[in-house]
Amino acid sequence: MTNFLRLLHLCRPYYKAMLLGVFLTGLTVLANVGLLAISGWFLASMAAAGIAGVQMNYFTPAGIIRFLAIVRSASRYGERLVTHNATFLLLSEIRVNVFATLGKLNNQDLAMNRSADLFNRMQDDVDALDKFYLNVLLPMLVALVCVPIVITIIAGFNAQVAFICLGGIVLVGVCLPIRLSRKLGCSAGQQTQRSAELREALSEMLSGQRELALYQATNSQLAKCNAIQKDYNDLLDQRHKALADSDGLSLIVVQLAMLASVALLVPLVSSGQLPNVHLAMLSLFVLASFETVLTLPNAFIQLPVALSAAGRIFALHDKLAKSAGFDASETPQDLGSASPASLPQDITSDLGMGLGLQNVSYRYANAALDDLALNNVNITINAQQKVALVGPSGSGKSTLVNLLSGLWPEQQGRILFNAEYEVLAKAISFEKRTQLMGILAQQHHIFDGTIADNLHYAAPEASREQMQTACEQAQLGEWLYELPNGLNTRLGSAGRRMSQGQSRRLAIAQMLLRNPAILVLDEPTEGLDNQSKQAVMQAIMLAMSRSTVLCITHDPDLLQNMDKVIWLENGKVRGEGTHQALQAIHGEYLELTTRF
Repeated sequence: MTNFLRLLHLCRPYYKAMLLGVFLTGLTVLANVGLLAISGWFLASMAAAGIAGVQMNYFTPAGIIRFLAIVRSASRYGERLVTHNATFLLLSEIRVNVFATLGKLNNQDLAMNRSADLFNRMQDDVDALDKFYLNVLLPMLVALVCVPIVITIIAGFNAQVAFICLGGIVLVGVCLPIRLSRKLGCSAGQQTQRSAELREALSEMLSGQRELALYQATNSQLAKCNAIQKDYNDLLDQRHKALADSDGLSLIVVQLAMLASVALLVPLVSSGQLPNVHLAMLSLFVLASFETVLTLPNAFIQLPVALSAAGRIFALHDKLAKSAGFDASETPQDLGSASPASLPQDITSDLGMGLGLQNVSYRYANAALDDLALNNVNITINAQQKVALVGPSGSGKSTLVNLLSGLWPEQQGRILFNAEYEVLAKAISFEKRTQLMGILAQQHHIFDGTIADNLHYAAPEASREQMQTACEQAQLGEWLYELPNGLNTRLGSAGRRMSQGQSRRLAIAQMLLRNPAILVLDEPTEGLDNQSKQAVMQAIMLAMSRSTVLCITHDPDLLQNMDKVIWLENGKVRGEGTHQALQAIHGEYLELTTRF
């Protein structure tokens, strides 16, 4: 019910168009019911007049029938136009809402979801809500409006027939949909889940074709996809069978209601208590009145699917609301020495910012209790200090960086940003943290656009002169001057028109434009030839001049330029000091940094 109300809240901006659609649909249904009932009366009256050899005015009923036919056609056209437009408006609102939510989610929330699952929420779940108004909400509202009108009119002729008709309508429009909703309520969630699992499995298979081929695991992955597909098809078959059963049961109830009405009316006509022409009219009236609720079983079949999809989408909204600020349970003392008047959002530092890790531990999901990626780590980095992280694979370097950037949630210990006062990292909004911290990842994505476009992602307000200067500082000046279009040169998909070294230097130019207080570098010279390496190192040293730096590297040339090296091993700090001092004291450290 909560998801249903939240979906109604999304409909609020377009409620006028939706109410107009309800009015036109109701008008179409009532015109159709009236057309069938009056046609029955007219034909019966003409037959009775012919048998009796009397004259009757057929112009008025014929005019009413023609009028209702015109109204039905016009309202049906208007209903199609308005309801589909309202559906597209609602769909656009939902899509924009989902994309806006994804855009505001922090890296931690995004990292906890597979990309295929997020794509499934953006596409399949949103598509499932495509029919919420048209196939779920509209039939319900039309039934609420039209059923009382139809029953009231029938009761004006005969209350017993109205009671029979109301009983049939309740069976078709209430009892049967409730039964279907209960039957398909669980399978709707399973259907959405299987759809997401199938998309994830297919995505993994496509992205990992090379590895699957190398390990001869293609057939097993195909078997996994086929099994999920079979489960998904079984759920679809179950849903379609339920819909077919409901259609058959509805038809039986409609026919029985009409037969019961005829059986009730025949004695009244025979005794003269009811005009004979009313027999045909009321029988057809009862038959046509079920049009007000015939779409409700399908609506209740669609409803669990829509609510399940809405629940997955609203889960993203709930994450956004949860991550919008720091935990309300934290007291002012939990924020270090920050005063209430100095909120974490006001943190600024033009000359670097220190970092502090106090008793930080982290364990991956499903790992053993004693298998910690980080184990009681304590690190202090002063403002504008250049610190390197060194350690073998699996020592916790990437885990530590992911915690600092907010990509992964903190579990134990405290991470502090040191400016004029110490503030818990988790008390700072994601937007503020991205302003304070710049990360130069080992794998940097270049978007399909111009050089200026890619630089604007880092600094939207940067002028062309500032971009030109940043490129020169990043050792891209000579290459840029040789390009006919300069900053307007398109780089192609994933930057295919650039070499790896040029791509890395463009990323450095982005960092120079941002000028973050804290700069995190992840193996910045990995995979580069000597010439590119020297150019990138010069650009990095310039980028590091005013920032606090945390650099993951084993490059001796970079390590020699660091103020301090932190040596991690098995999630613990094995040693700390200058590169030269650690080499002199620890033979294992010397071996670690000279074999790369």
